[in-house]
Amino acid sequence: MDKLRCINILLFNNVNILDVAGPAQAFSSANDSAQERYRLRYVSVDGAAVTSSCGLKLSADAIISEEAIGDLLIPGGGGVDLALQDQHLRHLIQNWQNTDFDRRVISICSGAMLVANAGLLDGRKATTHWRRGQQARRQFPAVLWSTDELYHIDGSIFTSAGVTSGIDLSLEIIRRDCGSEIALSVARELVVYLKRSGGQSQFADLLEAQFSSDPELSRLITALHQEPGLNWTLERMADVAGMTPRTLSRRFSTMTGYSPVKFLERYRVKRAADVISNGVSVGKSIDLSGFNDFQQMQRAFKRHLGTTVGSYQQKFANPD
Repeated sequence: MDKLRCINILLFNNVNILDVAGPAQAFSSANDSAQERYRLRYVSVDGAAVTSSCGLKLSADAIISEEAIGDLLIPGGGGVDLALQDQHLRHLIQNWQNTDFDRRVISICSGAMLVANAGLLDGRKATTHWRRGQQARRQFPAVLWSTDELYHIDGSIFTSAGVTSGIDLSLEIIRRDCGSEIALSVARELVVYLKRSGGQSQFADLLEAQFSSDPELSRLITALHQEPGLNWTLERMADVAGMTPRTLSRRFSTMTGYSPVKFLERYRVKRAADVISNGVSVGKSIDLSGFNDFQQMQRAFKRHLGTTVGSYQQKFANPD
């Protein structure tokens, strides 16, 4: 990147502070690695300060304007719902690229809802936080929502799934703008993995299931997590949960969208992927995740991640 790039970061009341701070720190750290490459500018609809969701007040540098130079970064948070009703903001986002398609639109987490509201995602593939998935599909059916991705890039439109994936997306933008060496330097500074790319699944259903309010299912999920390598038949799972196999299948599917057996396979894939990302050997990851052998793990990776174990290791394993 030869020229200084300006990034306008949108502020609004009840914004998620990490959606702002994570990418902002990543771009700021890129400046520390060499000459100044990014200029961050914080904007709000009226130029006034806002209060984030955690209560921290954030000051704006200016009023958001279509004439502003550079990219527009739109964070998420609970304030997105109210911001969706702001027609002036909708118009500004809709016309951000009218004069210059080099002006990128970057959304973090539920900020993608504001981009979709402006019509910029119609017919495009995009992601957002998994908890917003149903709302996003209901309100913006013209968007090809892919909430199992950490981030997605479609031309000059960038969307990311959640708080930390905003940093992943920022690192990818820095890599494209400044090169891999600068991106790696920033990743090391922030102590994050550089190679956690957009195709890596959120596994949101596994995360949500861990906090199930159903005591029987919670007991079973805890047992699956503790001993994933047991010979878990549906009957054995039902015994642990204290219900019939038919009742277990129905209640489990209602909660997670998967059968108990399929859920266990997804958990084993997630566990194997996590340890591989942390540099554990494939052989050891088979034991830790509960797969019987490499071929079983290979088939599961292809089903749930759309890639082979070897490709996943090459793409995501921590190089250190």
